[in-house]
Amino acid sequence: MTPEQYKAEFLDMNLFAKLPNLELKARFLVSGFLAGLHKTPYRGSSVEFKEYRDYQQGDELKMIDWKAYARSDRLQVKLREEETNMTVNIILDSTESMNFKSKAASMTKWNYARAIAAAFLLFLKKQKDAVALGFADDTLNNFSKPSASSYNIHRLMASLHGKAESKNSNLPNALYELIHTVRRRSIVIILSDCYTNPEDLKNPIAFLRYMNCEVLLFHILDPSEISFSYTDNILLSELETGNRITLSPELIKKEYDEAIQNHIKALISVCGQHNAEYELLNTSQSPIHALGAYLSKRKMMK
Repeated sequence: MTPEQYKAEFLDMNLFAKLPNLELKARFLVSGFLAGLHKTPYRGSSVEFKEYRDYQQGDELKMIDWKAYARSDRLQVKLREEETNMTVNIILDSTESMNFKSKAASMTKWNYARAIAAAFLLFLKKQKDAVALGFADDTLNNFSKPSASSYNIHRLMASLHGKAESKNSNLPNALYELIHTVRRRSIVIILSDCYTNPEDLKNPIAFLRYMNCEVLLFHILDPSEISFSYTDNILLSELETGNRITLSPELIKKEYDEAIQNHIKALISVCGQHNAEYELLNTSQSPIHALGAYLSKRKMMK
């Protein structure tokens, strides 16, 4: 497959959105990521990176893989299983604002986020990493002990078939709840539209980093939220409260675009202060690179 064919097949959002169920969407993303792995900066970061590392002074000679040395002329040692396992915690925003979809998008933010979470579950299963998943509204719901078992992956995949129907939103509080149960030196993946005060995320992220956890914040927005694209008078309904307001686009576009960009910059700043990863995901574009962002963080923790 040429790079052009790879890009056309696995970054095609229309095809992605038309896949009939969540599991197929997840397999689509993982297959696309693995197929393109050797064409990306993550080369060598597939299953192999989990099983080997370069020889270091003091390693036992019996750990050296001499066949790998014959192929690559590099001394590499096989890692024991306990050296390779990672614990990953996925936090998925389940508030009603995640149900938004404009005409410019192929799916709601909720379906987009669920597909990413499902792809992570399949990918982590391949890596034999322990994983936990919870849903955030004004607290943390249905979060259980991390496990790498097939039963746990199946159970978590089933939990993704729920709806985003909470009217109460407090992502910072949900993260505080996570701090009480999360394992030290694990990875925390947050999937949310981040309609919260960025300053309120400072302390929970700082606590997680203090526990040597790597934090990846995936900020999921509809294209019309990133750039106000409406031209006719519109009636907006707030999904979480039901409040309605009629707006004239030409009167608010400039103010709105400035406000959302300032909000994004504030989230980037909060993450940057604590060396957390921030990724803006546009629901009109393929989220395939989210797996790459995770893989980069995982390699840092080896």
